[in-house]
Amino acid sequence: METLVLVPGLLSDETTWAAQIGHLSDRYRVVVPKSHFAEPTIAAMAARMLRDLPERFILVGWSMGGYIAFEAIRQAPERIAKLGLISTSARADAPEAAPLRRASVELAERTSPRTAWEAGVPQTYHRPERIDPAWFEQLAHMNDRLGAALYRSQQEAIIARADLRPLLAGIQVPTFVLCGVYDQRTPPDRSWEIASGIPGAELHILAECGHCAPNEDPVMTNALLDAWLARKQGSTGTSSR
Repeated sequence: METLVLVPGLLSDETTWAAQIGHLSDRYRVVVPKSHFAEPTIAAMAARMLRDLPERFILVGWSMGGYIAFEAIRQAPERIAKLGLISTSARADAPEAAPLRRASVELAERTSPRTAWEAGVPQTYHRPERIDPAWFEQLAHMNDRLGAALYRSQQEAIIARADLRPLLAGIQVPTFVLCGVYDQRTPPDRSWEIASGIPGAELHILAECGHCAPNEDPVMTNALLDAWLARKQGSTGTSSR
């Protein structure tokens, strides 16, 4: 059974991948790494994650998990069989983003991570009113459980991340890129840039989705992942759904 590694986003764990874990666990050994939470930079997170993973695996990263995935394939390209990148960017963080990130951290420390997360929901989800309130409660609880200290550490790592666009042309594994039309965190042009830069990459754009495709549109995300995971190398495409 192949190992499928699902790397979570900012202040997230396996909770955000619940729909994919449930859908794929009968065919893959699904791993959601967390040991990298202890590391202060994206490069160190990738190195720590690699130490804990099997010699060969399929790697899928969402948002901050995509930044880590890029670093992982830079550090150990021979170990990654396929690469999935969901709602992410190969660019360095925009300078104007740092004050907003740090203000969100200060809100989390002053009140709670949940409060900071709730303040960002309109920029994160396209139609938050469509999300099951019970599921939203799980996500809110996840933020408080993981805590403000981890939130600060991860936000600082994101602010300091490197521009990895020069890496794109050298990526030689089958690559899947997915984003939502209404993604305000990492807009669709970031995914287009990634897919255009990686030879043979396939790009999918979800028509009614924001930044959180794995839990905002799990049915389509799972269907597209299924097709990509089953696809033989060399058969690629671009679509909007």
